[in-house]
Amino acid sequence: MNNRILLVGAGQLGSRYLQGLAKVARPLDIFVSDISHESLARAEARWFEAAGTTSRHSVRFGVGISDVPREIDLAIVATSAETREQVVSALSEQCTVHYWVLEKVLAQSIQELDKIEASIRDGGSAWVNTPRRMIAWHKEIKAKFKQSGPFSISVVGGGWGLACNSVHFLDMLAWLSDEQLLSISTEQLYDEWHKSKRPGFWEIYGTLTARFSRGSVASLTCHDMDQPYLIQVCDGQDEWKIDESSGIAERADGLVVRGKLSYQSEITTPLIESILKTGQCELPLLKFSAELHRPFINGLLDHWNKSTPNTISRLPIT
Repeated sequence: MNNRILLVGAGQLGSRYLQGLAKVARPLDIFVSDISHESLARAEARWFEAAGTTSRHSVRFGVGISDVPREIDLAIVATSAETREQVVSALSEQCTVHYWVLEKVLAQSIQELDKIEASIRDGGSAWVNTPRRMIAWHKEIKAKFKQSGPFSISVVGGGWGLACNSVHFLDMLAWLSDEQLLSISTEQLYDEWHKSKRPGFWEIYGTLTARFSRGSVASLTCHDMDQPYLIQVCDGQDEWKIDESSGIAERADGLVVRGKLSYQSEITTPLIESILKTGQCELPLLKFSAELHRPFINGLLDHWNKSTPNTISRLPIT
């Protein structure tokens, strides 16, 4: 019997998941759900780009949530954050899902985050897609650190999406240091929020500071300009500059490690094969990522309510 894969959310990111699924070795029955006909059409086109006109897999596009099979081996929820909790709750109520891969940002409020965790009762069967910890280049860099911290990480650039992408770098530091996120400081963020490139969502400029349980610190800065971000990491002894746009990581003593930040279509294939074969993968577990999300969501929501005239209970980021 083929493994059943459900992909909810067939937008830009979801369609890249689909391209990765096309390359999975074992035969799959894939069900693709999205309310947007445009997204479904683009996803179908990208599927045929990756899989050709013949494939070992079967794919059904435009499946409604209420029409999915009663048992799913793996559900990938690649919707925007505003609907993620609703999708997870609905799926949990009507079918058995053995494994989950969830996109970040996980939710727009702590209440939604709690509901996601409650819906996925087996915390060892769900992971969150902050994938630097499974990328070969970043694993090679980590292996060359001489000290175990405390670490410091600085990310500086323009237009990289501080609100929607900071979770990636927070998870990166948590992975490097094996620490928990304790607090977020928003004192150096600008007061003015601005509309993001995705309609209905918002972004912020300035610097976000995060402190971890054994003294590691992250400083994340996004400017109002187009400028590739640069990552600087110190392990307590050596300093590194990591330029993900050029694929070059250089240690202060001149050591250079070259690589690349893998595309989602490249990450998906080994990720899905690992989960289906072993029940494990290198992404952070939901229960770990949720604890990282809590101070992040609380900090940004508090900043919004202090800096804008309209008080809200759900943070409009994705």
